[in-house]
Amino acid sequence: MDKPNLRLGYAGFRGDVAAWESFGTEIFGLQACRQEGELRFRADERAWRIAVRASEDPGCDYIGLEVDTLEALDGIAQRLRQQGYSAEEDPALAKARDVYRLVGTEAPDGTRVELFVGGLTLSEPFASPTGARFITGDAGLGHVLILVPDLDAALTFFVDVIGLRRTDSIEVVPGSDGHFLNGGKRHHVVALAHIPGVAGFDHIYLEVDRMSTVGRAWDNVMAGAAPVGRSLGQHANDPALSFYAVSPSGFLFEYGYGSKLIEDPESWVETRWESAYLWGGSFGSHAIR
Repeated sequence: MDKPNLRLGYAGFRGDVAAWESFGTEIFGLQACRQEGELRFRADERAWRIAVRASEDPGCDYIGLEVDTLEALDGIAQRLRQQGYSAEEDPALAKARDVYRLVGTEAPDGTRVELFVGGLTLSEPFASPTGARFITGDAGLGHVLILVPDLDAALTFFVDVIGLRRTDSIEVVPGSDGHFLNGGKRHHVVALAHIPGVAGFDHIYLEVDRMSTVGRAWDNVMAGAAPVGRSLGQHANDPALSFYAVSPSGFLFEYGYGSKLIEDPESWVETRWESAYLWGGSFGSHAIR
């Protein structure tokens, strides 16, 4: 199977919209755009990257994985159907998501995954209220980590069917590794882990172009702007400097600088790391572990 180029294009969440607006803009420098029925955030020239709908049941509604070509999208849809997964093409939803074509499916753990081509680009420049500049482009929006009840089923879905590549792994609990999956330039687009008794959407990661931007956001969180999920630290396998805040929807929001780019994914050799961190990264009091 030819591996397609895949990157995180967008994500949809649910929760307290007012809390999300201040969380996204004042701490992290996203640009808020009100839409009918939801709040959207811009991070670059795209019409939006994160959407939040009002709900008393907070969580993740969907993740959108961007595909380079229509041929690659058709190939993924064909593999999904051949392996018994849903693959629903929805022109109306594509229009609502501001993309050219969209195929929706569901991962084995229940996460809704939308594969799409052609995200809408706006002529109006992105304007961050904090001056943040996000690293997106060919690397995509960032990455997500999903805690799954069946790691083998999740890996089969995201690697063998969707077409992500295994980058590396780290033992997250004794006897169980977390796996990092690459789709193009970004070190990982999706990470998967199994932790007994814990399942669901763990975090989303966004990257900015300056360490000082991360530092100022960290100062705001330390001053009480949001609960700390994990303290400032530097990862080992993808040596970004980052921290995690607890989002208004309960999952974690990682904000970082200096992520690794893989220029030649085809020649990458999968590795295993003994530790997730070079330094820092201790759990905050609000982290659920």
